[in-house]
Amino acid sequence: MTERSSARKRGPYAQGRQSRELVLDTALAVIGRQGFGATSLKDIAEEVGMTQAGLLHHFQTKENLLTEVLRRRDVVNQQMDAPHEAHYPRAVYIAHESMKVPGLLHLYVNLEAAASDPKHPSHRYFLERDAAVHANVARDIEARQGEGRFDPRIDPQVFARILIALFDGLQAEIAIDPRIDLPGTLEALWDMFASPAESAGTDGAESQGATTTSAAANEVR
Repeated sequence: MTERSSARKRGPYAQGRQSRELVLDTALAVIGRQGFGATSLKDIAEEVGMTQAGLLHHFQTKENLLTEVLRRRDVVNQQMDAPHEAHYPRAVYIAHESMKVPGLLHLYVNLEAAASDPKHPSHRYFLERDAAVHANVARDIEARQGEGRFDPRIDPQVFARILIALFDGLQAEIAIDPRIDLPGTLEALWDMFASPAESAGTDGAESQGATTTSAAANEVR
């Protein structure tokens, strides 16, 4: 096989992959802008410049497309800058971002509920995602415990499960009442078990700032 013929064979695949990624990025944007309930396949297809048939050529079904949209969102979240040295875990930073895009939050909640059926196309995605997120959170807690930054009496596996359950449960509540503070609630739970030294450092910085502000105010007086 010549190099030219090999390139020809790769061409359509590369183009198909590009089109697929364009659809996913566009779907993320449209759902984020219009909301999950108000977005149809037709809306996404028109935004991309495809027919609905062309859209389904890449994903076969609407459920597959929506599952891949969430997978794409996971990739974006993984690229988020949440260093290990940060006081809160990555989940809290993701919660802050989720609150900014309620359309995607509604998509997640609706698809997760449907995926409770083992035959649903999204079932495997949620199983695998849950296992990966649980492992990442547990590893983060273990690392912090080793550095004296998290209560050593806590079982990382159990706490990771509690944190994820709280995250998912609150997302379902927010779909009904958007006034609920998802990141604030996660932060409150985390602060209960963050090491006293780390919490004191955070509080100390705030206290020092308040003292400085008070002193400056007294000087003005």
